[in-house]
Amino acid sequence: MLRKILSLDSNSDFYKRNLSWTGRFVDRNLPIIQENYKKFPNRNKWKCDCHVSHEDQFDVDRIDYEFLRKEYVKISKKFCKERKLKFRHVSDVWYNYYETGQYQEPHDHGQVGYTAVHYLIFDPNYHEQTKFYDPGFVTPKVVEGDILFFAANKIHYVPPNKSTKPRLTIAFTLIVE
Repeated sequence: MLRKILSLDSNSDFYKRNLSWTGRFVDRNLPIIQENYKKFPNRNKWKCDCHVSHEDQFDVDRIDYEFLRKEYVKISKKFCKERKLKFRHVSDVWYNYYETGQYQEPHDHGQVGYTAVHYLIFDPNYHEQTKFYDPGFVTPKVVEGDILFFAANKIHYVPPNKSTKPRLTIAFTLIVE
């Protein structure tokens, strides 16, 4: 079930919703992620220090990507409808798991579409939200369960996790016409 948290017009930089099923998903899938982390604590395709697993990687145990894809397509279509965009597809879906000291380097997701970040384990008292290089592009406050869409060409990063509590997000790129 999707709970409407924030209505943003088509000129806004961000689109945010809270996905009420987040906690149940984490409860079912966190043991898999933690076992994968034990095997590959610094696994990613980038120049950063975090554990990442993409839905097309089969050398680790798989979380329920089928459920995620179905839900992310649903929220992406709502986003497109509200923004008067034509939905094309949701890219590869991947999770990012950060233990103490781990971070994500500055990057973007290309020139076309939107990036979505879903905050699955996130406590604003301990974790930092996604940051942007553009000082005028400030992330709205997020809480656990929020999904945040923003332009794919915006350079963003995750500062090092200063907490002993893990931080977990799932990301994808939404391609539109």
